Amino acid sequence: MKRAWIVVYVASVAVGLALWRLAPSRWGLEFPQAILIGSALYFGALHRYTLRATAGAGTNRWVGWGALLLGLIPRAGLFLALVGLQAFACYEWMPGADVRGGFVISATWLVSLSLIDSPPVTKEPRAL
Repeated sequence: MKRAWIVVYVASVAVGLALWRLAPSRWGLEFPQAILIGSALYFGALHRYTLRATAGAGTNRWVGWGALLLGLIPRAGLFLALVGLQAFACYEWMPGADVRGGFVISATWLVSLSLIDSPPVTKEPRAL
């Protein structure tokens, strides 16, 4: 399961594309935003868990995938609930407010966390 992250990332982008198609047209979401939602889902909610859960994966792939999904589903659900709440706040409850600046900063923060703050590598202690 070394490359499980690729499958999880592709699934996350597919979820972003599905949300884009399901969103009301009056919101004016575009294709790049769908890709960004899917990428944010992966890097914000699923990336670290995926790497941790697959680091010591055994030989039984199906048990490994089942255990991985049991951890991914609640994380994805929480992330998507937050996305939905923010979308309704921005597009329905206060459509005249310009909140793009906050989203740019938060998106930058999220991407930088995933790229800069990589998971810690366990090092063996040095012999003195």
